[in-house]
Amino acid sequence: MVTKGKSIKISRGMVSLRRRRPFQLMVLRRLRELKKIVPAGTRRKADVDAVLRQTAEYICALELKVAILRRLSDIYGV
Repeated sequence: MVTKGKSIKISRGMVSLRRRRPFQLMVLRRLRELKKIVPAGTRRKADVDAVLRQTAEYICALELKVAILRRLSDIYGV
């Protein structure tokens, strides 16, 4: 643990988080938001690769659903 002064204690995680560049913080923030949107299945805590893979699969599934709904709309004239 890193101490500043006599009464303030900051853990190493907080210090390293503050040292990161703003771009990295932005990416982490956006990944956190992406995890909320994309259904993750059973794994809630997933690494970046898994989140991006799940996102790609989710996008493909949504595109397929849109294509099916368009065809059904053409068939039934809605």
